[in-house]
Amino acid sequence: MMYLRRLPLSMGRRMKSKPFPWRKLTPSQIDLMERIAVAGGTLPYDKLEYRDLVAFEELRKLKLANMRPKGRSKLEIVLTAKGRQVRQDAYRTEQVIFRVTEPQIELLRYLDDGQPHEDTVGRTIHELPGMILDVCRRMSLRGWVEWHSGWDGLRWAKLTPAGREVLAAVDAMDDAVAQMAVAKKRGPLQ
Repeated sequence: MMYLRRLPLSMGRRMKSKPFPWRKLTPSQIDLMERIAVAGGTLPYDKLEYRDLVAFEELRKLKLANMRPKGRSKLEIVLTAKGRQVRQDAYRTEQVIFRVTEPQIELLRYLDDGQPHEDTVGRTIHELPGMILDVCRRMSLRGWVEWHSGWDGLRWAKLTPAGREVLAAVDAMDDAVAQMAVAKKRGPLQ
């Protein structure tokens, strides 16, 4: 396995990760909120691309954006008061935006080769198993994975800086849990 270098202190292999609560908006959500704000507070719903629609639906579930009618047959999306407040607070909130699942964590670890973002190549589409490929597609919609075209039409997936930030937070939590497990085994402090 590629990610064995970040093992918890006393484990020979990675523990299964529970869904990790993430409290920061994704790059796709932030981009959509910025575009709404720059466009005067509204964007036409029918002009949104698929990536924007996914981000909008996530924001709508969080009550950060909403849809309203414009005229008789058009819809537009707007930020709610809560959405404007989150934007002012640099896109951080105490609300759990979503839970990063075990397959998503495994993908982040699989794509992390330990190189700086500028130097990393990533993984070819042929190296990604079917289920992981679908997870990778969803993660690219969130802005945590990016696709690059290479020689002879080959496509590569690699982590974005935001994806690395999520992975670092998950790994820090896993390491803290492992340290607590070691401390529990040792018993009370003298």
